[in-house]
Amino acid sequence: MSDLVRVMSVTCELRRSGPSTSHPVPHTWIGFSLTGMFRVHARREEQLVHPGLAVVFPRGLEYQMSHPNDDGDTGVAMGFSPGLVEEALPDSLTRVRVSCLDLRMRCAAGLLLAAIDRGDDALRIDEMAVGLLRVIAHTLAPSPSAAATAPARVCIDRVRTLMAERPEARWTLESLAHAVGYSPFHLAHQFRAYTGSSVHHYLTDLRAAAALRRIEAGDASLAAVAVDLGFAHHSHLTATLRRRLGLTPQEIRQRLRGVQEAPATAY
Repeated sequence: MSDLVRVMSVTCELRRSGPSTSHPVPHTWIGFSLTGMFRVHARREEQLVHPGLAVVFPRGLEYQMSHPNDDGDTGVAMGFSPGLVEEALPDSLTRVRVSCLDLRMRCAAGLLLAAIDRGDDALRIDEMAVGLLRVIAHTLAPSPSAAATAPARVCIDRVRTLMAERPEARWTLESLAHAVGYSPFHLAHQFRAYTGSSVHHYLTDLRAAAALRRIEAGDASLAAVAVDLGFAHHSHLTATLRRRLGLTPQEIRQRLRGVQEAPATAY
């Protein structure tokens, strides 16, 4: 058992709802969404959290949660030893922070959870936890999202919600733009300004994050996973994971079983 990190599974079955009662944060912790989505409200700011994102809850803060749809959500909460998060994220602990959508971070979190479930030795788990914090620190770096106006952020979050709800859907720029009253040109511009990513790249990462969850759960049929999530075929999914992570689905399965060392991050 590691002394540096503690993990708790979280399942919420609340349907569409407004902000909850306030929750105090006695110790800094980091949440990872695995399925579904939710919103975090704190200090007059609102953050959308969906699979592939991490959210940092700083000590001493109070927050509320709401749910934009009827699907509920699952995730994990990670608590770290005193001072570790503060050292890793010294500039990120004055407000709730949400990471960029990053498959490397999502994969690192899944590998850490698998190592804990296997009962790996404490040193290995400690090093994986520190490595994960390093990746999170990178994804919390200042992003172009500050360039978006408040009305634009509402519209872009609506587009992110639509894609996260149904990543398998055959979305087009025109259909997404129509849903928020934008032209396709304006949506493409505002989406990149807010997220730092193109709409297509973001949707592909949402699909890949959902695929990682299926692989972690032991889904044996890569072809079924690919078709269910909107990839053209299993080779398309394999190529996407190799391009984003440098790993094939088979290599990810091996690392989840502890057959090989987890890959070093690029950060």
